[in-house]
Amino acid sequence: MLDLAGAARGIAGAWRLARLDANGFRYFDISDEGFWKSFQAAIVAAPLFILLVVLRTDEHPLSDDPLRAIFIETIGYVIGWTAYPLAAWYLASALDKGQRYIAYIIAYNWANILQVTAFVPVALLSASGLLPGSFIVLLALLLTGAVIYYQFFIVRTALGVDVLPALGFVAIDLMLGLAIDAVETSLHRAG
Repeated sequence: MLDLAGAARGIAGAWRLARLDANGFRYFDISDEGFWKSFQAAIVAAPLFILLVVLRTDEHPLSDDPLRAIFIETIGYVIGWTAYPLAAWYLASALDKGQRYIAYIIAYNWANILQVTAFVPVALLSASGLLPGSFIVLLALLLTGAVIYYQFFIVRTALGVDVLPALGFVAIDLMLGLAIDAVETSLHRAG
């Protein structure tokens, strides 16, 4: 069952971090239990993710079979929420930052809700056709840059790493997301 109070605190902490306020970490339950509960952010973000999937069908076509499309997107969503935290564990351990990993993933998970939320208006504008495509692309690029900086801030603050390792974490997250999206697209087209 979703811990609504914990989710509210997690989102509040993520919002503080989005304002580049490291005190946002005070809102999180930095414990083993808090770590596992932070994955409830996937439940909170799911409706917005579904909306993004539906709005993005021009650039990310879905299978003609609705059950196949739901299956592909669901599996991709679950992999997206688990692949990066696993990769981050190995990278944090290699950098001798394993003791700070739990705080990082807790912040990362709750921050994902804000990131998905931020892309919904852009997707709505794109789907509406009210604005030129070049403006939407520019808006999406600016938002992507802001999200990358947000992730970078979270990595640096949570793990206490230098610039290059922080960029490495962000790059791995981005590459995993692109790889998952590419596999989903090919699976949709194959069916």
